[in-house]
This record gives sequence, C-alpha cells and structure tokens, in this order.
Amino acid sequence: MSNKSLSLDTLKAHLFDALEGVKNLSDPNASEEDKTSIEQAKVIADLSGKVIDIYKVQVDALKTLNQMDNVGSLRSMAIGLGVTSEENIK
Repeated sequence: MSNKSLSLDTLKAHLFDALEGVKNLSDPNASEEDKTSIEQAKVIADLSGKVIDIYKVQVDALKTLNQMDNVGSLRSMAIGLGVTSEENIK
C-alpha cells in the first residue's frame, strides 16, 4: 500500500479492525484471519501513535506558518507539508 493512500480515516479504520480482531479472540466462531493477537494489536497501536505524532507536527507547523506574514495560503502550506493532497481539497 502506498503511503499516499493513507489518511487519518484509513488509520482509524485499521485501528477499529484491530480492536474487532482482539475482540474476536474470545469468539470461538471467528476464523483465525478475523483474529488479532494482543501482540499485533500493541504493535498496531504503537505505530498508529507514531503516525498521529507526525500529523501533530504537521499541524503545529501549519499553525506557525499561518501566523507568519506572506508565506502563502494555508491550503498550499497544507499540501506542501503533506497534511493533505490537492485531490482531497475541493
């Protein structure tokens, strides 16, 4: 999967899938592929935290740049920082 297709919504979906997978550990009718081990869930949560940290840094950068004079539009800064893409802005 290309990282360009990832978004906070995608991350949220993965987290809820992992949560459902952990819940399925106690379901005797769930298939093995529908289960997420506790170890896998911990890794997913840890990596998700890192991704969220990246978004926080990008938002902080936008806030700082937005306070400066003549640095450009917030839209172009958001695209330049990778917070969003041209396709996501309508």
